Amino acid sequence: MPDIWKRVWHEKTEAESDIVSQVWGSSEDSTPSIATPAQMVPARKNIGIFSATAMGVSLMMGSGIFSTPASILKLVGTPSMALVLWALGAVISFGGATAFIELGLMYQRNGGTMRFLAHAFPRPKLMLAFLFSWAMIVCIRPGAIAANGPVIGKYWLYAAGQSDSSGWQARGVGFGCITFVTAINIVSAKWSLRLINLLTVIKIVVILIIVITGIVAAAGGIHVEHNDNWSGGFSGTRGDARDYASALTKVFWAYDGFTNLVYSLGELRRPERNLPWSISASVVIVGILYVLANVAFFIVVPIDVAINSEEILAAEFTFRVFGQSVGKVALPIFIGLSVLGTICAQTYGVSRLLDSTNEVGFIPYGRRFCGNHAKLGTPIYSLVAIYALTLLYLFAPPPGKVFDLLVDFVQWSTWLFYGLAAAGAIVLRYTKPHHPLRTFKSFHPLNIMFIAFCIYITVFPFVPPTSDTSDAPYPFYLSPLLGLITTLAGLIPWYFRMYWWPKKTGVNLMAWIESEDAEDVHSAGFDEHDSEQRVDQVDESEPDVKEQTRTVVDDKQANDEQIYVR
Repeated sequence: MPDIWKRVWHEKTEAESDIVSQVWGSSEDSTPSIATPAQMVPARKNIGIFSATAMGVSLMMGSGIFSTPASILKLVGTPSMALVLWALGAVISFGGATAFIELGLMYQRNGGTMRFLAHAFPRPKLMLAFLFSWAMIVCIRPGAIAANGPVIGKYWLYAAGQSDSSGWQARGVGFGCITFVTAINIVSAKWSLRLINLLTVIKIVVILIIVITGIVAAAGGIHVEHNDNWSGGFSGTRGDARDYASALTKVFWAYDGFTNLVYSLGELRRPERNLPWSISASVVIVGILYVLANVAFFIVVPIDVAINSEEILAAEFTFRVFGQSVGKVALPIFIGLSVLGTICAQTYGVSRLLDSTNEVGFIPYGRRFCGNHAKLGTPIYSLVAIYALTLLYLFAPPPGKVFDLLVDFVQWSTWLFYGLAAAGAIVLRYTKPHHPLRTFKSFHPLNIMFIAFCIYITVFPFVPPTSDTSDAPYPFYLSPLLGLITTLAGLIPWYFRMYWWPKKTGVNLMAWIESEDAEDVHSAGFDEHDSEQRVDQVDESEPDVKEQTRTVVDDKQANDEQIYVR
């Protein structure tokens, strides 16, 4: 019976079965090393430049711009300062995006940040890459999807006339949406991308409607209640450093998504062209629309009303501009669809990351479940696993003010590792100065600014606020503390997987690093027979931490450029 199930499910030919046997062996880590990626069946190239841009825009332009402006305003005190933070978020995000473009072109495989950290910081035992994978799969992405689900419910229930939409009803709608998105991702990668593309167009149209109507209202073309939101400038701006850290966390929650494409690089067509254009375009488009949308929000909605509207500020805006039928029904429905696109993009990206984590051996017996279904071409096991974790985050917390807790919780670990990845781009510029696939170089001052702000929003949430927080639904330190604990908890499986298991079995769970570097040299057009190769090895008494440096000299290059590969 197990053999029948295996044949029905995998539907491998004899040749494919031979490849799998050669690559992974007959049982868990039965071979002393990991096979090269060249032996693996390649992923389907489903992603073109439009879909690549849509994956970034769709994830960034999700619930953040609709659900966080009110809370950011409350933290900083004035619309003027809130606008500065939104603009600053665009500049800083672009600085981080350029680092991910450079890294993505160097390592053009599914897995993204996991592979970047592994190549930049291989010691000790791929710890940072492992902890990132742990945090992203166990905490960051399932928590973010679970946070977005009820946002859809709130907007759609608001459109249906429900005054109280903060409890289980909103979660129920979120559950249905998450289930639908997971099913689409399982059935077809192409249809998942088409859905992302469609919903991206919808959300851009929604934001443009908000921006245009705000401008028209400011010019007097639409009658709205007058307010003094912009007349006071920065008067009344708050100065609590911790509040700014929390506000920046929410700003970056809205900008989080420009890295989404890197988890699916193995499926991207013409990455040398499409990766830089798509990531850059997504950050620029979203940054401009975010700033203009915030201007429009606070032209129409008074400050006190905006703060009390919380996650449905956009619905309040449309109600005041368009009235009952459009403001409270039509546009909230489209905003919900916009957030649905975010969930679809999140699900697509994280499933590829989990599949890559299985592939490199971070998860015990994960190699038996990695790869795409033969007919559907989707990583079904990974999608089901992410779905189960998401439902845990969706239903486990009690009803109440859970949205801000989840946002801060998942963002703490997110930006910690984003900062480390950007630092990795700088490190690799010096440790591998002539990498054959580095066709784009990021601007280090922008990278450093991005890293500095990542440090800021991971440190200051632990600083006690100066204002009274007695009425807060949870302690100020709870969200970042949960993020820290969840991340550090990954050290336990990391030790057993990367230290204990290799010592017990003799398997080398770091061999794929060297294999990928060697493949990159050959894929860049370097002929092994026309090159001189030198291998310097460290003390053989430490085989688990040995590092090989290979120098390949291309006779075709006039300047005898040297390519150093670990």
